[in-house]
Amino acid sequence: MILLRRVPVLLVCLATSSGPQEQSASTRGLGARIWVGRYQEIEEYLRTAECVSMEALGAKHLARCTLRPGGPFAQMAWRPLPPGRGFRESYKTEIAAYELDKLLKMDMVPPAVERQLQGNNGAAQLWVEDIFGVKADESPIASDRAHWESQLVRMTMFDDLIGNRERNRGNMLRDAGWNLILIDHSRAFGASTDLPHKLSRIDEGYWARIESLTRAQLDAALHAWLGEGEIRAILDRRNGMRAAISSLPR
Repeated sequence: MILLRRVPVLLVCLATSSGPQEQSASTRGLGARIWVGRYQEIEEYLRTAECVSMEALGAKHLARCTLRPGGPFAQMAWRPLPPGRGFRESYKTEIAAYELDKLLKMDMVPPAVERQLQGNNGAAQLWVEDIFGVKADESPIASDRAHWESQLVRMTMFDDLIGNRERNRGNMLRDAGWNLILIDHSRAFGASTDLPHKLSRIDEGYWARIESLTRAQLDAALHAWLGEGEIRAILDRRNGMRAAISSLPR
C-alpha cells in the first residue's frame, strides 16, 4: 500500500463495554468473516435456510431471522425494502454492494442474496457474529494499527466508487482482530457522479483492482440489481477518483 497523505480516520462504536478478546496480528486470520472462501456455500444457505423466528429491529424494513440449528450460521438479516421507497432506498443495493465487494476481493461486505419470505422479496444477509465496535477515543494496539487504517482507506475508496454518503458508526463493525465489516448500503449506487468523500490517501493495490474493472464485469455482476445509469455512474465516479488521485502529492 502506498500512502499519499495521511487522512483522519474515524473509529467506530457499535457495541458495548465488553466484547471478544483482542487478537494479535499474528492470530487475526479471518476472524468473524466466516464467508471468506465459502461464498457459494453461504449464499446458497441464505437462499434456502428456514427462518424459524423473525425479530423486527429498530430500523424500518429490517429484521433478524433465527435459522434452524445445524447450518453454517445461525442468523441472517432480512431487508424487504422495495426499490423506490424513501431516499431511493432498495434492498437490491445491499446485494450489489456484496457483489462488487467480491469483484474487488475486499471481503468487508457480508454475503447478501435475494430471496422471498412471507410473500415479500428482499435481501437476506449473513448476520455476522462476534463483532463489536470501538469507542470514539479508542484505537488499535500498534500491531493492529496499520491493518485497521488500511481498511479505513479502502472503505473510503469503496464508498466513493458506489456513491455511498451514508457511512457512519452505525454501519461499521469490527471483530476482535480489527477486521472491518461494512453493512447497510441501501442508499448507495445512485446516478450522481459526485464523490461523497475527499480522497487524501489510497491503497494502491486496491486502486489497481478498481482500475481493472470492466463494464462487462460490472454488467455481469450487477445488472440484476442496478439500472443502466447506475452502473454507468460507477465508472463515472471511478473517473472522478482517478482525477482526484492524480492530483495528490507523492
